[in-house]
Amino acid sequence: MKKLTSCMAVMLALCMLVSGAMACSAIYVGSALTSDGTTFFARSEDLSNSRNKVMYVSPQGNHTAGEEYVGCYGFTYTFTHDSYAYTAFRDDNLDGVDFVCPNCGGTHAHTPYEAGGTNEKGVSVSATETLGGDDALLALDPYEDCGIEEAEITTVILSEAATAREGVELILSIYDNAGCNAGAGIFVADHSETWYIENVTGHQYVALRMSDCAVFSEPNMSIIGLIDLDDENVIASPDLIATAVKAGTFVGDADANVIDYRASYNASQTANARLKSALAYFNAAYQFADTEPDPALYCLTNVGEDGAIVPLHTGIELEHAYGIADVVGYYKIPGIGKTGNLETHIFQIASEHGLTDTVEWVAIDDASCNVFVPFYPMLTRDVYAACKVSTAKAAFVEEEPTEGVYYATTTTRRDAEGTRVSVPGFKVLPANWADSYYWSVDAVSNMVAYGELGEDVNSAVLARLDGRQQEVYAAFEEMKAAVAAAETAEEMAEIATKASMDMQSGVHALMVKLMEMISRVK
Repeated sequence: MKKLTSCMAVMLALCMLVSGAMACSAIYVGSALTSDGTTFFARSEDLSNSRNKVMYVSPQGNHTAGEEYVGCYGFTYTFTHDSYAYTAFRDDNLDGVDFVCPNCGGTHAHTPYEAGGTNEKGVSVSATETLGGDDALLALDPYEDCGIEEAEITTVILSEAATAREGVELILSIYDNAGCNAGAGIFVADHSETWYIENVTGHQYVALRMSDCAVFSEPNMSIIGLIDLDDENVIASPDLIATAVKAGTFVGDADANVIDYRASYNASQTANARLKSALAYFNAAYQFADTEPDPALYCLTNVGEDGAIVPLHTGIELEHAYGIADVVGYYKIPGIGKTGNLETHIFQIASEHGLTDTVEWVAIDDASCNVFVPFYPMLTRDVYAACKVSTAKAAFVEEEPTEGVYYATTTTRRDAEGTRVSVPGFKVLPANWADSYYWSVDAVSNMVAYGELGEDVNSAVLARLDGRQQEVYAAFEEMKAAVAAAETAEEMAEIATKASMDMQSGVHALMVKLMEMISRVK
């Protein structure tokens, strides 16, 4: 395969790497705002370009009752029962790296960073959107070194919780006691309710039971606004208001038990480019390129104009009712879909209770140059083999390679005086990239982004991917009908597992074929 070079490519790669760091983006659309009455919530896991991610099913009993889980950074938890089976993504630590956690270097045996997934009971978790709090609050309620870290939230909740409410109570009890290692925005849901939680200091938090009339975008920003804590759909830490009052940052009405959470805990926050891009996607009237949007537009509130408690909502008005294609489209808009995406998970949940009430739509690597594939996670027994392939890391070299798949980029190193300096070079994909679902998408994505293929070629590649996405939508309808016609749960699982694996196999084959086409162009 041919190279990706040029000074422009170097600059673009550097910009994408920097902007991708901790640049996850979430979305929520309540059932009253969707075309089929389902609820959508989703998150892209963003960190850096070319960092392998694997998808798999964690088997029932992977963790056992009484087992102590010890995370990367000091958090411990004792499982109360054998763990439920669940779908998951995690950083590459399978056979290619001898089960060594790539985050802490394998200081001890443990399950490394798991992102979103759904367990056999129908509890879905998306964790996490990294958030930070203002210094005055962190001085009073600092993060805990041995508190729970985002790498551990999915593992603990999906292993333990049989309902969304159980999952919420569990994570909040951990915040109350052990605290958290860093701030986050988290979704926990099942067929009956979806919860959104924000915490930006060690022990203070707000958990909201979402209404069906709310919509929001959350790109690493606090989006909980004016909240009446007396609402039965709200759970807040006991000292939430008192901590802000002591810090001198409180905004709200303490006597009425009302707090503007964003203004009290993140007053220094301004809207980032991703939020502005998302607002324009929701409604073309929301144009804020050179201005700051009013937090009242994008922040959640349950306080009406007369001060009474009302259903949670933002000021955002969608231009039309949303379906899966609209949520997929959200992850292709500028700044949200990018080479820094590791994976993106979209949960589509119906209110009817059953093995098919939750659909998990998955894209591995760059969401903007990809195809989202659906799963019935409660029926999924395995995933396509290429999604589980462990590989060597992508290598950074300063001299241009003579073969393989690579692209121009930069890294930082310390010079002889200890100063960090930028070093230009090339990122080289593993030799067996074509065996891996992640790396095959990563190769195509980086060619489109940095390969100087020309507009015609780029458009042709994206058109092929869009065409496959339409085929996947049609295949899902066939999968849905076949599962509905099955007579037993085991037959349903067999049909659903095979259908999703076949769809992923088709996407993988297309990515490899596109790389062959690109190599001929270059």
